[in-house]
Amino acid sequence: MIGSILNTLRGQREAAVGAFDALENMREQVAAAKAEIRRIEAAPQPLEDAMAAFDRWADQQVVDAIDGLPSGRLLDPLEARRGLTREAVRVDGMTIIAPEIDNVRGLLLASPTVRAEIRTVIEGQLRDRLQGKEAMSPDTRAKKLARAQADLLALELAEEAAIRAMERAGLPALRRLDADPRALLASDTSLPEA
Repeated sequence: MIGSILNTLRGQREAAVGAFDALENMREQVAAAKAEIRRIEAAPQPLEDAMAAFDRWADQQVVDAIDGLPSGRLLDPLEARRGLTREAVRVDGMTIIAPEIDNVRGLLLASPTVRAEIRTVIEGQLRDRLQGKEAMSPDTRAKKLARAQADLLALELAEEAAIRAMERAGLPALRRLDADPRALLASDTSLPEA
């Protein structure tokens, strides 16, 4: 009889260890799913999109440089002899030099030849950075993110089902602090079978 009781206790202990191991395995899968979501969110955009962003920036630099020139003074007969040179600004007795470099950069980018050369260098740098990385368009990123988030929720629902089954069996299973509230608040009938 004692041997039978000891065998039963051993079986219960093995079942409890198995339940905790299964729960730990689920938590590792949850962590992996969260890492996949972070990877998708941080994935670079395609090279074409990056270069379009460069073109928008360069266009704005040209517009800002031209808009920043005091071209109105060329209409004034007295001021016209100063040309388009911008004056330094004085603040609290200190001379602050106007940001001429912004104008120079913008005017350089206005030259199709210079811009094409800079664009080629930037594109080469970006190609080097993309080596081995999966680039994602906004549409692809959204689809992959939705799928990964659905997979994560399914894992968290299965984890909650396992925890509730362990609690019913008298095993003290703790929930993760970052558990999805949708899983925690799910009804027993909406959880997968543990």
